[in-house]
Amino acid sequence: MKQRLAKLIPAGSLVLGITILISYLLGLVRDHYFAQVFGATRALDAYNAAFLIPDLLFNILVASGIAAAFIPILTELLKLDVKRANKYANSVITAAIGSMIITSIIIIIFADPISALVVPGFNPEDRALVAKILRLLSLSPIFFGISNAIGAMLVTKRRFLFYGLSPILYNLGIIGGTILLAPRFGITGVALGTVGGALLHFAVRFWDARRSGFIFSLNCSFRTAEFKQTLKLMLPKMLGHPIELATFWAFTAISSTLVPGSVAVMSFARNFESVPVSLIGITIATTTFPILALAIVDRSIDRFRKILKNSFLLIFFTSIAAALVTFWIKEPLVRIALGGGAFTTSDIARTAATLGMFTLAIPTEASIQLLARAFYATKNTIIPVALSVVGFVIAVGGAYLLVPRYDILALPLGFFIGSAVELIFLAVLISARTRRLFSSVSKNEQSCYERF
Repeated sequence: MKQRLAKLIPAGSLVLGITILISYLLGLVRDHYFAQVFGATRALDAYNAAFLIPDLLFNILVASGIAAAFIPILTELLKLDVKRANKYANSVITAAIGSMIITSIIIIIFADPISALVVPGFNPEDRALVAKILRLLSLSPIFFGISNAIGAMLVTKRRFLFYGLSPILYNLGIIGGTILLAPRFGITGVALGTVGGALLHFAVRFWDARRSGFIFSLNCSFRTAEFKQTLKLMLPKMLGHPIELATFWAFTAISSTLVPGSVAVMSFARNFESVPVSLIGITIATTTFPILALAIVDRSIDRFRKILKNSFLLIFFTSIAAALVTFWIKEPLVRIALGGGAFTTSDIARTAATLGMFTLAIPTEASIQLLARAFYATKNTIIPVALSVVGFVIAVGGAYLLVPRYDILALPLGFFIGSAVELIFLAVLISARTRRLFSSVSKNEQSCYERF
């Protein structure tokens, strides 16, 4: 029995799954204090809205390249030349630091017009609060830029413990800001705690990277073949990777036109829904990714397909079960986690209804995590990017059209429809992609043999 589970579940999934579970439990604690201290108010709306822009720009400029290109390229380099691999890793980290510092400066300068774009439905006073919080949160992407580059390296080496501990410390920083700083500084105290949590997120990964033997040094070797390949893979991913954030940016803009607290309600419901997606989909997809990349390097199509099939079935059916459980317990879950204080009975009912609609997207969103990484393992970013854009258009367009009839429930309904379409096309196209890829490899090998 243990041997069967070991073959079915990728190594490291248990460690990463436990740390993600703890992180999301702390996320519920964080949301509990948000609800108790602020309730579904414009202050919490302002924090959630301000959070979007730094996160979006970070995902466009840094996380896009790391998620798609860094792991398969570093996996190949580590088999060929460790010294060259370390040089490559340092060049990526250096580029991440530079791009995030420039981005933070731009956010600080243009925070006022940016806030008007994010929350067009807010009055001038509320937009000014968004701009104030935005300037504070602009520091977080600098720490996240370094942390995610280091984190990708830890995943490549299959060191998942401290990789998984980083979001736990991040949430502790936000909770600390809410409990210790919010009574004195209001919602800006939460923003300060968020920046502190980002610093902890980076520090724990950096410490583990040093333990693994990695030596950090600023390196501007941006003309190497592997760095150029990273940029090549990164360009389409710069559009695709932040699509989810862009989707919820659009949802935030739509929510800002509804009754006060709608942004907070949508955010709370989304946070509940993302727990099983992360615990099941992201955990298994993350630990499977380097194994799929190694199968590509070793040119083993049978191993690639077997791993992908087993992981997909595990994610899909487990996430369906999680969706059913979440739907069944949605109202008591919201009441226990968020109820009381400034969070009223009507807030509980509205959040529970929104969460109920969001559960439709748990299996589709969780499964997309794996199939997208399967494409990345083959060093193809264009197909998942194109499909994520299609999903974005369907989700946002559908939500906008359905809002007059379904109010806030239109947002999770549109999100589910978009993710379902994206999943179907990914599943069809990954099979065609692997057939073409390995057929090409076989022809090249046969040609070499005939010449020999």
